[in-house]
Amino acid sequence: MGEQSIKHVPQRRTRRFLTVLRTALPAILLAIAGTYILSRLGTLHGLERLALDAEMAASPRPSTSICLVKITDKDYDEVFGGRSPLQPDKLHDLISAIALSKPAIIGVDIDTSHPQFGNFKIEPDWPPVIWERDISSNEQIGQDEPLDVLGGQDLTINRSSGIPVLLDDPDDKVTRFYTRCVRTKAGLESTFAYALAIAYRNPKVVINSAQTCTGADDALQPLFIRFALRQGTTLYEKDAAQILGLSGEKGDGDQRRTVPELANKMVLIGGTYRDYDRHFTPVGIMPGVAVLANAIDTELEGGAIKTSPRWVLFILEFFASALLVLLFHLYALTPRRALFWGLPLTVVLSLIFSFISFHTFSRFVNFAPTLLAVLLFEIYEYIRHESILSVVGSEKNLESDNHEVES
Repeated sequence: MGEQSIKHVPQRRTRRFLTVLRTALPAILLAIAGTYILSRLGTLHGLERLALDAEMAASPRPSTSICLVKITDKDYDEVFGGRSPLQPDKLHDLISAIALSKPAIIGVDIDTSHPQFGNFKIEPDWPPVIWERDISSNEQIGQDEPLDVLGGQDLTINRSSGIPVLLDDPDDKVTRFYTRCVRTKAGLESTFAYALAIAYRNPKVVINSAQTCTGADDALQPLFIRFALRQGTTLYEKDAAQILGLSGEKGDGDQRRTVPELANKMVLIGGTYRDYDRHFTPVGIMPGVAVLANAIDTELEGGAIKTSPRWVLFILEFFASALLVLLFHLYALTPRRALFWGLPLTVVLSLIFSFISFHTFSRFVNFAPTLLAVLLFEIYEYIRHESILSVVGSEKNLESDNHEVES
């Protein structure tokens, strides 16, 4: 008889928990919906941005793979004559000067689709060059037309190119994501960051989007950029004039334009002039080429983190809320203890589920409001339940007293 009672204890607890969870279900769903609405309205973004900025600011590190050659305002005016598109012969000279330092690969984040690049010559002694492949914008998703690089002189060069796509967070318009591939009118194409990462890892492999962009869902998935490289500190930079030997700098030995720091590295060439390509990022405003450097670094370091779909977040929020209800139920916490233990537990669960969902602790605000609302609901339910029991007990005592008087 005793054994049967012991066996029924877990069953009774399970039924009790399911009853409690069923009671809390409307509050959980309402809390999740409220958190989603607050997120969409941007109410939570201030706190989230502070947390994300703090996390990013705490994790800079020097790049072991990437160097940046900038075309500054001064370079644009004095080297390239202040003309757009950039003069092909000057760009040729810049790439040749970089090639003297024997980098592993060169990435050119400059639009070369104009017909004036039709006679641009790729020298045999250059390292592999990955070209930015610009697109003609179209309002319909997947209908953007990729333009030919180097004026369309050789369509096979398009293979060693990538589309420079960076994605803004739809909630606050801050650039936080990149993708490995992008859908265009010509099909799936590699992005510039992904093409460079592949070419740097395997310099002898000819890039082919048909092969690199297999698994469309995964290839098109937005990935978080780890902003570990900062201009002026952890990202090695040179101006175009310095590389061309026009700045008065002396180089290494007789080859005064040789820069030892570029040897065996990936060298990105990009424009920072006229503020035409600026992005708001979690660590401040950056030119597009510097954001691309961070995206490439993320890919090379294996730190690419997928974003979670909304339905996954819903399941995680529901699971976290149910876990909070379970803990509240198991330990039968009083309101005072619930606040004492529940608030830290809410923070811990929010951080854990933020890391599970986004691989960053900064998005705990996606979970904290939901869990806080569920915690307050459980406290309210406890107080309401105790009040009912108190009233019922008082009525029973009154009936007992009346019965004794009548007796």
